[in-house]
Amino acid sequence: MRRYVALGDSLTEGIGDFAADGSPRGWADRFAQGLATRRGELEYANLAVRGMTTAQVLATQLRPAVALAPDLASVIVGMNDLLRPRFDAGGIRRDLGAIYRDLAATGAVVLTATLPEPGLGVPLPARMRASFVRRGRRLNDAIRHAAAEHGVRCLDLAASTPTDPAIWSSDRLHPSAHGHQLIADEFLAFLHGLPSGVDGRGPAAVAVKPVEQVRWVASHVGPWLWRRMTSRAPGEGVSAKFPAYQLLRA
Repeated sequence: MRRYVALGDSLTEGIGDFAADGSPRGWADRFAQGLATRRGELEYANLAVRGMTTAQVLATQLRPAVALAPDLASVIVGMNDLLRPRFDAGGIRRDLGAIYRDLAATGAVVLTATLPEPGLGVPLPARMRASFVRRGRRLNDAIRHAAAEHGVRCLDLAASTPTDPAIWSSDRLHPSAHGHQLIADEFLAFLHGLPSGVDGRGPAAVAVKPVEQVRWVASHVGPWLWRRMTSRAPGEGVSAKFPAYQLLRA
């Protein structure tokens, strides 16, 4: 495995884990560096862009990824599908199947993962949280089924996410630097057939104080609503950070 390509949305772009210059780092960068350390060097490309749905990853990232002829590819996507008014689990499964199929056809080992409960720790009303949890389960079922159908290796992050609040960034939607490192470590262990480094406990709701609810709404919900009202997509003006291979060394 000399060449690795990462596809996906904000999670794989690295939102929540920022370098000293403010650019997103994230689990895929950390995973790639871990591979380079083990192998001496690695060529690494990252096509992920924040805000992408599964259909958008299929439309904009699959062809460039196939053209890069990777030995290893990762695809983690779906959280933005959950946030859309219309949620189509069947359509997501078909789109994921197309992505997995075409990547696997290059001869690459393809990795994917289920997703933790959306908005863990976010102060959502009980009914809204229940709706997101149901959608999340259907999404993860679609990921598992499409992965099994196309021989893709699926890491079950939904089952192994630890309860420590420190794994989440301030928006409680993206991992912190610590959380991104845990995901990278889990993928390294998973790829090499090693035991998981977490205790296996599933996610638990985090108690949120009223003042934190107000702060979260002002800091994160308000800007999100403004983007929706002005029809601005989260990834508007953002391009893939590593569209061509970068050489990483140990």
